[in-house]
Amino acid sequence: MQSLFRRLKHRVTTLAGHRPPGISSIRGALVAGFAVLIALWAFAGFELIRSLGDVEGRVTAEHAAFARAGDTVSLIRRNVLEASINVRDALIDADPFARESYQAELRVLREAIHEQMGTYLRDVASAEERAEWAKLRGKLDEYWTSLEFVFADDLPTSTTRATTMLRRNVRPIRQDVLTLLDNLKGLQQASRRQHDTDIEQLYVAARQRFFWIVAGALLLGVAAAWLAAWHIAGLEQEIHRQRLAETQNRFDLERLSARLVDAQEAERRSLARELHDEVGQALTAVKMSVGVALRTPGTPRARAALEEARGVVETTLQGVRDLSQLLHPSMLDDFGLPETLEAYLRNFSKRTGIRAYFTLEGIEERLPPDVEVCIYRIIQEALTNVARHSGALTCEVSLRRVREHVELLIEDSGRGMTSTADASDARRGLGLMGMRERAQALDGRFVFDNRPEGGTRIVVTLPVSPGVRSTRKAG
Repeated sequence: MQSLFRRLKHRVTTLAGHRPPGISSIRGALVAGFAVLIALWAFAGFELIRSLGDVEGRVTAEHAAFARAGDTVSLIRRNVLEASINVRDALIDADPFARESYQAELRVLREAIHEQMGTYLRDVASAEERAEWAKLRGKLDEYWTSLEFVFADDLPTSTTRATTMLRRNVRPIRQDVLTLLDNLKGLQQASRRQHDTDIEQLYVAARQRFFWIVAGALLLGVAAAWLAAWHIAGLEQEIHRQRLAETQNRFDLERLSARLVDAQEAERRSLARELHDEVGQALTAVKMSVGVALRTPGTPRARAALEEARGVVETTLQGVRDLSQLLHPSMLDDFGLPETLEAYLRNFSKRTGIRAYFTLEGIEERLPPDVEVCIYRIIQEALTNVARHSGALTCEVSLRRVREHVELLIEDSGRGMTSTADASDARRGLGLMGMRERAQALDGRFVFDNRPEGGTRIVVTLPVSPGVRSTRKAG
């Protein structure tokens, strides 16, 4: 009883001295909920910035491409016109040594056009524009070829004839080049307009994407908040259950505390009564018989007195053994649990007249000492309740090993237990509490209920490590 009281007091003190685990869980749920919301909004902002960056990058790239296209067309147009002026100056200039400088200048103009076109054409994606550029390249080749007569050795000396050759051979090709450049400029302007339309669509798509991202973030935020609230509600219910359990434990502690002294006094009175009524009276009877034998030695009366004294001593010895068995079963240390239970059930049947049946299954080795004591005390308390309260004629005790657990089953054929009986029978309530505490002290499970066919049922499950052998001396 005192050990039971100490275990229950320790449990209540532990519950009262520690914060319920649900408090930290609620804080964790709130932090997790806010973290999810912040992460969602951060993701939405990141996606918006990324979308705007993509649009701005495309706009910048398109503007740069249009700028390069305009520069290329302008360079070609300027160099072609400048080449025409160079050729005209070369025809007018009478100095034969200046022809090389004019020719070198034309070469520089041609190479500049070739390099600029090569750089620009790598970025042209439109098939129509690439076709126009291919035509322009062919015309430019014709144009540069048409200018080579100016620097030939048989250059016409007549200015009129040279002018006629320029008008006939060079001017039409130059006009074709300028026409192609105008066409390319028109294509670039049309592409610019299409680009502006595409940019507008990109901005519309970016706005729509931002709207859906924000809407999704809001919906996910609401879902996260609902989940957090649902989880917090569950944690609050768990805290409420823990508080009810703590209140119940405190009530049990108060109940035990109020009855502990009475139980100790009752136990002491019972022991004193047993010693006085049984042992004391038996010793007095032995004393009287021995006195008679001493006064009449060698007579039949002395012999009868000694025989009577021997019978009283044997009866007293058996009573002392029964009392010792109730206090601490030494047989449990010497012979093990199955033999001790069989002996106890036989004595229980003799004392109470209730037929007790015992079955054993799967237990081939000694159980740990604490498990054996726990099972024995639970059976002892349970059968005491059966004898005092159930009105049963039979009871069954079953003990079996299931993998890493030992299962104890105690059933009786009595009238069962009603809620009214539970409330009024304090002794039985303390006994059930003691059995439950013993099982829970070994991380076991205790279940008590009424059988459908009548009577009560107690099921106790205790964990047992595999391969454990008791270190106590057996036999």
